[in-house]
Amino acid sequence: MAQELKNKSEATAGERLELEGRRSLRVTGVKEVLHIEETAVVIQTADGLLVVHGEALRLRQLLPQENRVEVLGQVKELRYEQDGSRNTIRRRLFG
Repeated sequence: MAQELKNKSEATAGERLELEGRRSLRVTGVKEVLHIEETAVVIQTADGLLVVHGEALRLRQLLPQENRVEVLGQVKELRYEQDGSRNTIRRRLFG
Protein backbone atom coordinates (compact mmCIF):
# COMPACT_ATOMS: atom_id res chain seq x y z
CA MET A 1 0.00 0.00 0.00
CA ALA A 2 2.81 2.44 0.88
CA GLN A 3 4.56 1.75 -2.44
CA GLU A 4 1.27 2.33 -4.26
CA LEU A 5 0.84 5.74 -2.58
CA LYS A 6 4.44 6.69 -3.35
CA ASN A 7 4.01 5.85 -7.04
CA LYS A 8 0.73 7.77 -7.18
CA SER A 9 2.27 10.90 -5.63
CA GLU A 10 5.27 10.71 -7.98
CA ALA A 11 2.96 10.43 -10.99
CA THR A 12 1.00 13.53 -9.98
CA ALA A 13 4.01 15.59 -8.87
CA GLY A 14 4.81 18.51 -11.17
CA GLU A 15 7.95 20.50 -11.03
CA ARG A 16 9.68 22.52 -8.39
CA LEU A 17 11.90 25.56 -8.89
CA GLU A 18 14.34 26.57 -6.19
CA LEU A 19 16.39 29.73 -6.72
CA GLU A 20 19.16 30.64 -4.27
CA GLY A 21 20.40 34.21 -4.46
CA ARG A 22 19.96 34.31 -8.26
CA ARG A 23 23.14 32.19 -8.50
CA SER A 24 21.82 28.62 -8.27
CA LEU A 25 18.58 27.29 -9.77
CA ARG A 26 17.39 23.75 -9.07
CA VAL A 27 14.57 22.38 -11.20
CA THR A 28 12.74 19.08 -10.70
CA GLY A 29 10.23 17.56 -13.10
CA VAL A 30 12.75 17.93 -15.95
CA LYS A 31 12.02 15.93 -19.09
CA GLU A 32 14.85 17.24 -21.27
CA VAL A 33 17.42 20.04 -21.51
CA LEU A 34 16.87 21.38 -25.03
CA HIS A 35 19.49 24.11 -25.20
CA ILE A 36 22.27 25.56 -23.10
CA GLU A 37 24.57 28.51 -23.65
CA GLU A 38 26.04 31.22 -21.45
CA THR A 39 22.98 33.47 -21.76
CA ALA A 40 20.07 30.99 -21.96
CA VAL A 41 19.01 27.52 -20.90
CA VAL A 42 15.84 25.93 -22.30
CA ILE A 43 14.35 23.07 -20.28
CA GLN A 44 11.32 20.92 -21.11
CA THR A 45 9.59 20.30 -17.77
CA ALA A 46 6.52 18.45 -16.60
CA ASP A 47 4.63 21.77 -16.56
CA GLY A 48 5.90 23.24 -19.84
CA LEU A 49 8.89 24.84 -21.52
CA LEU A 50 11.05 26.83 -19.07
CA VAL A 51 13.48 29.43 -20.43
CA VAL A 52 16.19 30.70 -18.09
CA HIS A 53 17.98 33.88 -19.16
CA GLY A 54 21.11 35.20 -17.49
CA GLU A 55 24.89 35.47 -17.65
CA ALA A 56 27.61 32.82 -17.35
CA LEU A 57 24.98 30.07 -17.15
CA ARG A 58 26.14 26.47 -16.95
CA LEU A 59 24.84 23.12 -15.79
CA ARG A 60 26.23 21.93 -12.50
CA GLN A 61 24.13 18.81 -12.18
CA LEU A 62 22.07 16.94 -14.70
CA LEU A 63 20.38 13.96 -13.11
CA PRO A 64 18.07 12.40 -15.73
CA GLN A 65 17.21 9.42 -13.52
CA GLU A 66 15.85 11.88 -10.92
CA ASN A 67 14.38 14.33 -13.49
CA ARG A 68 16.46 17.09 -11.92
CA VAL A 69 18.91 19.74 -13.09
CA GLU A 70 20.90 22.53 -11.42
CA VAL A 71 21.88 25.68 -13.29
CA LEU A 72 24.61 27.98 -11.98
CA GLY A 73 25.30 31.56 -13.05
CA GLN A 74 23.58 34.95 -12.80
CA VAL A 75 19.87 34.20 -13.30
CA LYS A 76 18.04 37.26 -14.63
CA GLU A 77 14.75 35.85 -15.88
CA LEU A 78 12.63 32.70 -15.65
CA ARG A 79 9.86 32.40 -18.23
CA TYR A 80 7.46 29.73 -19.40
CA GLU A 81 6.76 29.42 -23.12
CA GLN A 82 4.01 27.57 -24.93
CA ASP A 83 5.18 24.14 -26.11
CA GLY A 84 4.34 25.13 -29.68
CA SER A 85 6.72 28.07 -29.54
CA ARG A 86 9.85 25.89 -29.40
CA ASN A 87 10.85 26.93 -32.94
CA THR A 88 10.37 30.60 -32.05
CA ILE A 89 12.69 30.22 -29.09
CA ARG A 90 15.34 28.57 -31.26
CA ARG A 91 15.06 31.39 -33.82
CA ARG A 92 15.51 34.02 -31.10
CA LEU A 93 18.49 32.22 -29.58
CA PHE A 94 20.27 31.42 -32.86
CA GLY A 95 19.20 34.43 -34.93
